[in-house]
Amino acid sequence: MVRRRQPTQQLEPAAALPARWVSLIGADGTLVRQPLGRRRLRVGSGADADLIVADPHVSRLHCELEPSPAGVLLRDLGSTNGTLVGGAAIREALLAPGVVAVIGGSRLFVESDAPTSALARFGGATSAAPVMAAVFAMLEKLAAAEVTILLTGETGTGKDLLAHAVHDASPRRAGPMVVFDCGAVTASLIESELFGHEKGAFTGAVAERAGAFERAAGGTLFLDEIGELPLELQPRLLRALEQREVRRVGGSVEIAADVRVIAATNRDLAAEVAAGRFRQDLFFRVNSAVVEVPPLRARPEDLALLVEQLLEGRAHATPAAMAALAAYDWPGNVRELRNVVTTALAMLDGPVLDVRHLMFPAAAPRRERDLDELPLAGQSLEAIERAAIKQTLEREGGNRTRAAKVLGIAQSTLYEKLKRYGL
Repeated sequence: MVRRRQPTQQLEPAAALPARWVSLIGADGTLVRQPLGRRRLRVGSGADADLIVADPHVSRLHCELEPSPAGVLLRDLGSTNGTLVGGAAIREALLAPGVVAVIGGSRLFVESDAPTSALARFGGATSAAPVMAAVFAMLEKLAAAEVTILLTGETGTGKDLLAHAVHDASPRRAGPMVVFDCGAVTASLIESELFGHEKGAFTGAVAERAGAFERAAGGTLFLDEIGELPLELQPRLLRALEQREVRRVGGSVEIAADVRVIAATNRDLAAEVAAGRFRQDLFFRVNSAVVEVPPLRARPEDLALLVEQLLEGRAHATPAAMAALAAYDWPGNVRELRNVVTTALAMLDGPVLDVRHLMFPAAAPRRERDLDELPLAGQSLEAIERAAIKQTLEREGGNRTRAAKVLGIAQSTLYEKLKRYGL
C-alpha cells in the first residue's frame, strides 16, 4: 500500500524545469502519482517521508529524487535492502522517463508529463496505464536507433507485439521482420535455423538453406526467449552480433548480417549468468537497452480495455464478471486473459458474459509440509537457507522476483544470497 503524505515542501513544478510526475507501484499493486517540484522528494516507509510506502522491505527514508534540467537524480539514502536500477544496486543514478527503479517490493519511475486519461498507443499495442505509456515512449525513441533492445518481463505480457511495433516504427520498417524463438526449436536444429546450412552439411540437408540472420537482411531479427539458447551456441550468436556476419553450417564463406536485433526473455539473465547458464559477454552485448514490460497485475487500468478488445463486440461483461477478473492475479498475463475470455465466449448462450462463464486455470495443488516433517536437525542455518532459496527458485521457474516475494525478502537481498551460496 502506498500513501501520500501532505508534503511540507512546494511540489508545484518550477517554471525552469519540465513538468515531471513521480509514480510508485506498491508491493500490493496500488499506484500513486504526485508532481515532482523543484526540491528533493524523499521516499520511504517512515512518517517523515514525502511519499510514504507501506512495504516492509522499504527503509524509513529509503531514497530521494532530486530534479534538475538534466533529469531526475535518484539517490539511495543508505537503505537496508538497496535501490535497484536495471537489476543493479545503485547509490546514485539519473532516472530517465520510463526507467524503473526497484525499492523493496515496490517500483518507482518518473513520467515527463502529467498523467492523462487518454489511451497510449505504440504500433498495435494500446494501453490506459501510465506505466505502459512510459514503456511506449521509451521504445518509440529506441526504435529510431540501431541499438539492440532487450525486452524483459513475465511470459504473456506482449513482448512479441512490442517487438513488431519497434520494427514498424524504425527506419528498417520496409525490410523483413523475422522471428526466431530460441525455445521452440530443438537443440540439434537451432544452429541450422539461426545461421543456415549448405547442401550436404549433415544428414537430411538435401538443399542449402538461409538462416534467420540472412532472411532478416535489411530488417529486424527478433530473438524471442533468448535465455533458452543452449550455452554451446551462445559464442556463435555473440560473434554474429559483434561482427555482423554469419557462416552457414558446413560453409566456409562469411555472409554479411545487416540486421537490427531485438531480444526478449522472461528469465532473469543476470541470475542465469551467475548460475553459469548464460555467457556474461553475450549478456553485456544484448543488455545495452533494457525495457521491462510490466505484468498485467501492475497495470489494472488495462483490464477493462483488454476485455473489451477480446470480446470484439460479441458480448458485454457484467460488473460481477469484471470484479472476478480484477480479483485474479493473472500469472500468465495477457495471454492467460485471452484464453479465459475466449473460453468464456465459447460458453455463452447470449450476449452477456457473467461470472458463471469464467473458467480460471486451477493451479496444481502443493502440499506444504509441516516443519516437524522436514529433516532439519543437524543442518546449519546457512544450509537450510540455501536449500530453501534453491527449492523456491526451482518452484518459481527461476523467476527471481516471485522467489523473493515468496521468501519475504527484497530482490537485492536474494541476489546477494545467490552469490554467497553459488546458486
